[in-house]
Amino acid sequence: MSMFILLPLYADPSGVPSAWSNVTAAIAAYPKVHWQVIINPDSGPGTMSYPTDPNYIAGISKLNSYPNVITLGYVDTSYSNRAYSSVTSDIDVYASWASYTNANISIGGIFFDDVVGQNAGTNAVVTYYHNASAYAYEQVPSDVTPVVFNPGSLGPQQLFQYCDTMVEFESPLSSYQGVTTIKTIPSGYADQSAILVYNATATANVNSLVHTMAQNGVEAVYIDYGYCTYKGGITGCYNSFNLAYLKQLAAAVMAG
Repeated sequence: MSMFILLPLYADPSGVPSAWSNVTAAIAAYPKVHWQVIINPDSGPGTMSYPTDPNYIAGISKLNSYPNVITLGYVDTSYSNRAYSSVTSDIDVYASWASYTNANISIGGIFFDDVVGQNAGTNAVVTYYHNASAYAYEQVPSDVTPVVFNPGSLGPQQLFQYCDTMVEFESPLSSYQGVTTIKTIPSGYADQSAILVYNATATANVNSLVHTMAQNGVEAVYIDYGYCTYKGGITGCYNSFNLAYLKQLAAAVMAG
């Protein structure tokens, strides 16, 4: 499979409607580029059976209308400290969206956030994530059901066998070192790894950044121009999306 864009669409479609419209406009403009779009209504699916905001219903339905898009439901794991029953409950809610009759808001896969780093891969932790991914594969009614783990840095190598994609880098552009960063990914796993870069500037050479990733076999990418901070976790990211920058990224991914 060619490189795809892994886009965390964390913006509220009611509060920031332009974020969603710009994302769908870029998707429509680049139908040959594959996108996996992460949906996150409330640090997860929320407490109700279906989204209560009609703008979420309309937005997810529109995303699902594009054949080059797979939507992913956001599930927090709190570095394996979150109760497993809460994790499976979130998955159940996302899976149930397929039964919504007024629009197609089905979710195609699961994005597990706050996954442990490479030095925390104890047997108990690996079992936790193995079970969580197996539950997602079983419950989400999708032909593909991609599962993504996001440690945000190098994760335990054992976890690659339980997911389709692992986010091996999620940091500011100032911390990204091109081939040097890519080479920290365990040998043989670049084609199962994603790189998410934030705090990019308008002068960033997106074509060069993406080309280097593609040439080194990286599976997925996203480059964000919003300003993010880290205070016990990454905040402020993925809430605004400039159409020109999205198109630039998509063009770079298509060029490889």
